[in-house]
Amino acid sequence: MIKQQHPAIREHITRRGTVTYSIDNGEFASGIWGREHFILTRHRNGDRVLRAYCELDDEPALIRDVIQRVDAAFHPQDCLVRLTEGGHFKGSTWYHITDDEMTYEGVTSEQGRISGQSTIDRTIRGFGTHALNSDAWLVARFDRSLGPRQHTFRNNPLTSLDHRGATGPSLVCSEATTIEYFGEEEVTVPAGTFQCYHFAYVVIASHHPVYHLWVTTDGDFIFIKGTVASPYEWTFELTALSEDA
Repeated sequence: MIKQQHPAIREHITRRGTVTYSIDNGEFASGIWGREHFILTRHRNGDRVLRAYCELDDEPALIRDVIQRVDAAFHPQDCLVRLTEGGHFKGSTWYHITDDEMTYEGVTSEQGRISGQSTIDRTIRGFGTHALNSDAWLVARFDRSLGPRQHTFRNNPLTSLDHRGATGPSLVCSEATTIEYFGEEEVTVPAGTFQCYHFAYVVIASHHPVYHLWVTTDGDFIFIKGTVASPYEWTFELTALSEDA
């Protein structure tokens, strides 16, 4: 027997966008290094789910699929990361996060079946997946009430310490990450003009150069713009943003 369908009450907000990765490198004739297409869903209880499809066009070409959930306070809850490198399966790993523990199960081309756990602190900034909008969520819980300043966070969990996030995905922790908050700024990118919080990762794992980023002040912490200094010379800009009716 076929049940009659009834329209559901829509209690979530869905926003869709694209971030373009630019590079100042003569070998990239178009100046484009990659792109990230994302969908962000905010549920009534404050949970947010990010779905990010990231393409990196330098050799070997990398595709990263990320599905990540945080709660209303931007604490990570669960995550799935899948990598395709050079057209071949690289790895796929699922993570579950509680107040004091992260567990993971996955398969990678280099290690085969992987699993494990790590003790964590509820005060962690988040979980680094190398998607740009995941980077934006990492700064969401920075205490801005004290004004512009630097703060160092330790034992921050990530899927990879590689600068492209091209290993694993597994579970690693950076020894220390220092984030600086500069205040609010208005930023114009191809997708429009946005009021933003300006942050920078000034000390990052694996000797990564300083990474500035601007995220929205509207509560969703959407990635608007980012710059990474020499030797990478990267610029990331939001080129499209819409909200489902």
